[in-house]
Amino acid sequence: MFGFGKGKIEVKLEKFNFKPGETIKGKVLVKMKKPTKARALKVIFLGTKTNSSGVSIGGGVSVNASFGSKNRQKQKTTTEIIHKFEMPLDGEKEYSEAEYPFEILVPADILSRGSGPGGNLGTAVQAIQFLSGNSARIDWSIQAVMDIEGSFDVNKKLQVNIG
Repeated sequence: MFGFGKGKIEVKLEKFNFKPGETIKGKVLVKMKKPTKARALKVIFLGTKTNSSGVSIGGGVSVNASFGSKNRQKQKTTTEIIHKFEMPLDGEKEYSEAEYPFEILVPADILSRGSGPGGNLGTAVQAIQFLSGNSARIDWSIQAVMDIEGSFDVNKKLQVNIG
């Protein structure tokens, strides 16, 4: 992603699918158009859980909105961070062009974070959520960020799969 013409950051990963306990290996490539002073360069491993639910009015009655000939249920969406790991790659300095390797361990218990009960109870809860129009999705990503004082940060975000 470009930071208003300052340059760009790329994230290169060996692969995109990981299991708990595996190591995410990659590198961050920095290529600025001119030397740029920044406070830090870091890589972030992030897990966000997005919950969507139908809005209801007492007694479980769903609210429907009519748009033309289509009825759509109003959705309430919330997002929460269930995992965040930040690794500094370099400190305050002028950045121009460089390559920074990194390794991040995927915690062994990562799939249980942000989830509800397990077993038969968990399956029942998921079925009730599905039937009521409620759903949850967990997105995992690796993001490189160059923190530039007094300006927009330069960053790049890649989606990864954990499972």
